[in-house]
Amino acid sequence: MRSFARILLALTLAVAPAYAEDADALYKQGLAYKQEGKTEDAIKKLEAAVAANPRHGMAWSSLGNLYKQKQDMPKAVKAYEMATAVIKKDKNLWENLGMAYYRNKQLDQALGALKTAAELDPKDAQIRSNLGTVKRQKGDIPGAIADLEMAVKLKPTDGGYHNNLGVALRHAKRNDDALKSFQKAVELSPNDPGFHFNLATVYRRKEMFEEASVAYEKSVGLDPGNAEAWFDLGFVYKQIRQNDKAIAAFQKFLELNKGKDGEADKRVKDELGSLGGDKKPPPKTKPPNKK
Repeated sequence: MRSFARILLALTLAVAPAYAEDADALYKQGLAYKQEGKTEDAIKKLEAAVAANPRHGMAWSSLGNLYKQKQDMPKAVKAYEMATAVIKKDKNLWENLGMAYYRNKQLDQALGALKTAAELDPKDAQIRSNLGTVKRQKGDIPGAIADLEMAVKLKPTDGGYHNNLGVALRHAKRNDDALKSFQKAVELSPNDPGFHFNLATVYRRKEMFEEASVAYEKSVGLDPGNAEAWFDLGFVYKQIRQNDKAIAAFQKFLELNKGKDGEADKRVKDELGSLGGDKKPPPKTKPPNKK
């Protein structure tokens, strides 16, 4: 029996390196396919790599990235979980896991993973910003503001971090501070329609309707398909007695909304009625027939 056990052990030890070599070869083939943009082929090779060696952390990490690219968040979560079980002190892996949890609507798990990432590197601005965003959605507004302020301090030239801080400050009803953050965001990233929209909402809250109209105009100029911005812009125009513009904005909202939000639809039609505008969206003009 002892002899048989020794033989079995020897065979196991002999086969294990072979599996490891197979996994490494498959991993390299997967990376090559990934670099060539052959996503499906890359996934197949990487899945074969982790089948050959379930503790191949880099293969799991690459799989997670590809699953995330395909918007398959449950699989991305699983892959990153397997990767972090092997590679325990890689901040980027923990951040990737945290954001996969976040996109998979697992906020508690996202919070835990991002906290681990922040512990591994307390001075990573992106991790701090993501952590602050998750804390805000969990209702921890003071904690969110602290992390987002840290992100801004670490990387003051990133408009996205100022915008995220502004959102948290707005939730805290600190409208003056939120206004400063959004103003900085649009200064740094003037072509982001979302930043102009957020700035406009604070102007509107502060009843600075002229300023709000300008910010909303910039937002819809950059993103004409944002129905919510047209909705808000219509009401702002009404406040500053620019009724013709209000009618046009409301009609644009109806054209984009197409009945998706019945309550908003009804409210806008009522507003159009009070303003003397047509309750229906303007008919689309057809191009002339070519002769």
